[in-house]
Amino acid sequence: MAARESELPESAGTDLPVPSGRTRAPHTRSGGEGQPQQHDDQPNHHGDALGTAASGGPGVADAGRSLADPSPWRELLQGDGSSRLAAAQRLWRWAHHSTARLELWQGGQRLQALPLGEERVRIGRDPTCELVARGQGVSRVHAFVEKERPRDRDWLLEDFNSANGLYRHDRRLRAIGLRHGDEVQLGSPLREAPSLRYHYPRSPWEQLVHGVGLASLVGSGAVIGGLLLLSTITGGSRVDFIGGPVKIVAADGRRIDSREGAATALPTLEDYPLVLRQALLASEDARFGWNSGLDIGGTLRSLVRRSGGGSGLTQQVARMVVPWVKSGNPQSIWPWVSTPETDANGDPTRWGVLARKIRELPVSWQLETRFNKSEILKLYLDRAFLGLGTEGFEQASQLYFRKSARQLNASEAAYLVGLLPSPNGYNICAPGPSELRARRLAREQKTGRAETPLPDEQVWTPKLRRDLVLRRMLEEGYLNREQYRDAVRSPLIFDAAACQQSRWVSYPFFSDYAMWEIEGQRFSLNIDPSREGGNYHVVATIDPELQALAQRSVQQFLESEARPLGVHQAALISLDLRTGKILAYVGGGDYRFDRVQSLRQPGSTFKLFTYLAALEQGVKPGDSMSCAPIFQLESGCLRGEAAMSMSDGLAYSENPVALHLADRVGFDEVIAMARRLGISSPHLQPDPSMVLGGNEVLLYEMARAFAVVGNGGRTVPMHGVERIYDLAICRSELALNSCPSHGIFEPLPEKPQQLLAPEIAAQMDAMLRRAVEVGTGRNAAVVADARGKTGTTNDGRDAWFIGYSPSKGILTGVWLGNDDSSPAEASAGALAAELWGQFMRQV
Repeated sequence: MAARESELPESAGTDLPVPSGRTRAPHTRSGGEGQPQQHDDQPNHHGDALGTAASGGPGVADAGRSLADPSPWRELLQGDGSSRLAAAQRLWRWAHHSTARLELWQGGQRLQALPLGEERVRIGRDPTCELVARGQGVSRVHAFVEKERPRDRDWLLEDFNSANGLYRHDRRLRAIGLRHGDEVQLGSPLREAPSLRYHYPRSPWEQLVHGVGLASLVGSGAVIGGLLLLSTITGGSRVDFIGGPVKIVAADGRRIDSREGAATALPTLEDYPLVLRQALLASEDARFGWNSGLDIGGTLRSLVRRSGGGSGLTQQVARMVVPWVKSGNPQSIWPWVSTPETDANGDPTRWGVLARKIRELPVSWQLETRFNKSEILKLYLDRAFLGLGTEGFEQASQLYFRKSARQLNASEAAYLVGLLPSPNGYNICAPGPSELRARRLAREQKTGRAETPLPDEQVWTPKLRRDLVLRRMLEEGYLNREQYRDAVRSPLIFDAAACQQSRWVSYPFFSDYAMWEIEGQRFSLNIDPSREGGNYHVVATIDPELQALAQRSVQQFLESEARPLGVHQAALISLDLRTGKILAYVGGGDYRFDRVQSLRQPGSTFKLFTYLAALEQGVKPGDSMSCAPIFQLESGCLRGEAAMSMSDGLAYSENPVALHLADRVGFDEVIAMARRLGISSPHLQPDPSMVLGGNEVLLYEMARAFAVVGNGGRTVPMHGVERIYDLAICRSELALNSCPSHGIFEPLPEKPQQLLAPEIAAQMDAMLRRAVEVGTGRNAAVVADARGKTGTTNDGRDAWFIGYSPSKGILTGVWLGNDDSSPAEASAGALAAELWGQFMRQV
């Protein structure tokens, strides 16, 4: 209930028949039904609670004696094993014991004491009531006591439309949430009506927890007192405005971060349905309405578990509105506060989580002090990322269900809220149980080996997430059991075109990458405390025509050439060879996760670094290299020759040649060359497998490394965002050219570096040209001046081609494979060069 007490007007009710339903057996009363028991005028709280049969029996009496009797402590310290155990059990019962009871009083005498259980207790003059009251003005069923929610500690006393009502402090009530010591009269205080007294003192354990809680609140005052100072330490600034969403546009002004026509927010908080707001609070922050915005308990849990969760709604909003909260601020006076949350493998680290939590605290506190709860909740509903490129619950509702968020029911609202922990992993585009099972059976039929069924084949993850949120809503009292059962049984009916629209109409993969770049260290956004705006207009490098071509090429290639050979996914990135502008970015055939930024084995494309290291040590492209078996290889060159030139070894991708070169220059030199050209993967190991592309790397970084060769050995500042306009200063998107300079954010300048000598880059360029003309990259020769290198791993699990055209000035990297690393047909290795050629020929 919203309030502890609910008043009624002074109008008399009428007696009603005893309600039907389950009836508890009447309790045994020591003085006979309706007869007063002999007690002192005032109840003995501790004695009755701990020492009488009505309060729990002899075991509880033992627990009560533990309070004053020193023997349990003496036995615990000095006794043998069995006596220590018995003493510990007695102390445990004493520490946790507290029994709720309802007492019936009249004329200064206690007539009855009833321990309260989990079931409803009826109070009235009818003999079948659990607590029988025969005083003047008492109805047959006058009131009842029950727990409003199963998790509640205390009980609710509610009038059952009695003739004379319930009164407390001379005020008539409809209902009251009982607290220890409350007294409520069954009828008007002007009459000698019986009264009810509620006794439920805190147990010693609860008193201890309560005391610790109060001490924590006092201690948190000191923490909060330092938060504003901490915002300076972390490089932050005041947050005086909660602005609208970031808008990403292509160079020609087209919006690319959402589907056209999709609204991003509803006008007011009340426009979002109550059931959606309740689902959000139940799942993400049940204490949002009364906490200070700082979920200290969740923060401590996340540190112990090294997980990225544990933040309340306000802390999550802090990450949405201030970029450095999520990414760290390079200008911080304490560098460790800018520690990344994850390591090179993408796994959270304890110090990284701690640093991010510290960055959240000052911003969360400022949000709580400058904005009310409704404004913060509205911002969360407007801005939360919910997968498939959507921002906010309104846009997500339109995409997933083809209707406004105003029309969501409990089941649909719970599904959307359930996406929040992992929007890309839990959305409907992830394969369902039947698809996963079909894939497994196909693999078993192909390989002849049985596989263990995955748990996801039994329960569809989106439904599981929805049901978890509905369960939380039930536990928090937002749904009753009937509503919960109806919502769980309700089918989720999604818009059939949602995944296709997200895949090929919007640019969700590039939008995610652009946000990563904005929130990273390439830009340094500074929020001016005096401003009254907040929208950012982001100009991206993406070429809409080239992006559409890339998406269409990937989609058509997967459906025609790739899938018949067992290949179901692809990724493509295309960039300007000279400036590093990202022109096209396709992270896969569905929006589950970004394959451009996924670690995969590069195969022979990684040989680039071995050959570059050899060229720097004086090996010439025409020098003869042995084809003899070396290291773990059991055979020589596939062409059957005893030796061949280094250039031919790269063109035909002969493993013995690459291994002999690596043995000559040293594995450490190969790794050093890869690091110099921007490969950051932590998996590089100085062994033969690394030389042949057995260590996982990113397509994004491999493309950047090849671009250095195509750019004459100079670094290529690969980027997807050109500039950012602060519309709080520029005021209008129609007049960006007249925006003051302090409203425009340019990327931090990157000084070009000559990573390779021009002659080394020229020699490698010629070798890559030969690989396309006569070698393994012949499928890419449809582009007249193509240069590039193929890469294939065992069983066709990964197929790569990275190449460029000097005349077009464009480099493109392609990866083909399956998310579960399942094998493909042997001929699938040549597919990557074929897809590259089909795309680049139309550029």
